[in-house]
Amino acid sequence: MSPLLRVPLGGAAFIAWMGLAFGSHTPAPPAPPDDDLGPASVSSVSPAGSLVYDSGVLAMPTQIAVANDRIALVDGFAENPIHVLDAGGRYLAGLGRTGEGPGEFQGPRSLEPTADGGGFWVFDAALSRLTLVEPDRWESMPASARVTLSVRGPAFVTNLVRRGDDGFLAAGFFGEGRLGHFTAEGKYEGASGAIPTSEIEAPPELLQHAYRGNLKADPAGTRLVFANRHAGFLEVFSSSGELLRRIEGPFAFEPVFGVKTGERGPSLTTGEDLRFGYVDVATTSDRIYALFSGRTRAGHPGEAVYGRDVHVFDWDGTLRSVMHLDADAMAIAVDSRRDRLLVVRHLPTPAVLSYQLSPGQFLEAETRQAD
Repeated sequence: MSPLLRVPLGGAAFIAWMGLAFGSHTPAPPAPPDDDLGPASVSSVSPAGSLVYDSGVLAMPTQIAVANDRIALVDGFAENPIHVLDAGGRYLAGLGRTGEGPGEFQGPRSLEPTADGGGFWVFDAALSRLTLVEPDRWESMPASARVTLSVRGPAFVTNLVRRGDDGFLAAGFFGEGRLGHFTAEGKYEGASGAIPTSEIEAPPELLQHAYRGNLKADPAGTRLVFANRHAGFLEVFSSSGELLRRIEGPFAFEPVFGVKTGERGPSLTTGEDLRFGYVDVATTSDRIYALFSGRTRAGHPGEAVYGRDVHVFDWDGTLRSVMHLDADAMAIAVDSRRDRLLVVRHLPTPAVLSYQLSPGQFLEAETRQAD
């Protein structure tokens, strides 16, 4: 890893890097108090959220995933970094602890169900390691028997997903391509895909930092979507890492950043005018659910990282509907078995909410748009 991109990712520093607090600001002109982008051009629906789980055991959960009848949460500030609920919201277990040994975590970042639905793969960006979390076997399994996979390459990896052939594609600060390729054993094989370009001259690794985001696969692992955290577009890739299309959202914008040259070389700088785009994404076999913020730090101090609108696209890039949530959301997941969208909320208290997804709901929205 290049020294200029080395990021301290233990504990609070890792959460800060994710954008909940970001310490590398440059002065920027004050933004107007109301910097909201307004409603999307497509008709929206506003389902009411229902409470699934709300308890003091949650600290600051940042990811959520569903596997069969289990809901898992990543919560780096909690005593146990992984929470497991049943489908009804009953708390089943708090798993893991802070550390570097088997079953321990330093900076858990992404969460993916296993192919058989029996557990979850947790990627720890600080340790560059995948850990298999099988809730029903975790407590009975000796620590030494817990399955982990080290992911080693030339660049910092932010998250990765399994391809259909059991290899992995990764998002990160790769200099030679948009996505990194890793074998099923965690060996780096190279990178593919064009890195987004900018009017600001910057090394490719810094562009990857500016255009960072979340990478998610469809349930079969045949297509992937990259949700840009500080831009108004998505990128769809094949399982081989080929860019299939760029999906412009209702509000198209590029990241606002600068490049600072210091003793250790160039580094990325951002200010209060930094706007948040797609802060999380979830997928089904036919839909992409992209959680959109659109807020700047200046316009929404401390709350720009959250989103209230979910832009629903098909995999061809057509915007099908917009869901306007009644709470600020940090992360989302689709529970296809129960036709619902699960949402992580932080304020006023950490909680998991549910929003019903009905086919008729989207048909009605599309009909209104056509009219």
